[in-house]
Amino acid sequence: MIKLKVLFKNTTQYNKDVYDKFLAFHIKKYRFTYIAYTAIVVAFILFGLILQVQYHNFTIAITLCGILTAFILWRILHPVSEVSKEYKSDKIQKEKKYTFKFYEKFFTIEDFKEILKMRYYKLYKVFETADFFYLYIDKTHSFLIDKSKFKNDKSAEFSTFIKKKCWWCYKNVKK
Repeated sequence: MIKLKVLFKNTTQYNKDVYDKFLAFHIKKYRFTYIAYTAIVVAFILFGLILQVQYHNFTIAITLCGILTAFILWRILHPVSEVSKEYKSDKIQKEKKYTFKFYEKFFTIEDFKEILKMRYYKLYKVFETADFFYLYIDKTHSFLIDKSKFKNDKSAEFSTFIKKKCWWCYKNVKK
């Protein structure tokens, strides 16, 4: 059996402060897109509603009012409930540690119970900030990697490595 060489190793402890930093970054990065999408959908529903009232189709107008109300409530309450659920999760409450090992073609995430293997091409986005790397697996979920927790202080080398591996989705947003 061939033993693969670990190129980089990082153990990040997830806690409320780490999650707060991620949340602040995520909101800053995606706020405009979220608001724009919401405004466009609301505008289309309102346009349809106005047309239905003008043509005296009140049943459809009432239905569109219900859809509009449900959509606005969803756009406000869903993110709040997701953040609340995340704060109550074991990874935040019990301040779990995750060990990330980076190999040539994939990386692993270990939490002392299980090991998850992931290939670089499956990452949605990779952001580098002054203190963290955020490896997004979709639009809302990310692996949080604290730069100060790299073994042998290799965060600068890792930055070059991940930039090459994920050139299509890497962004440096240090500010």
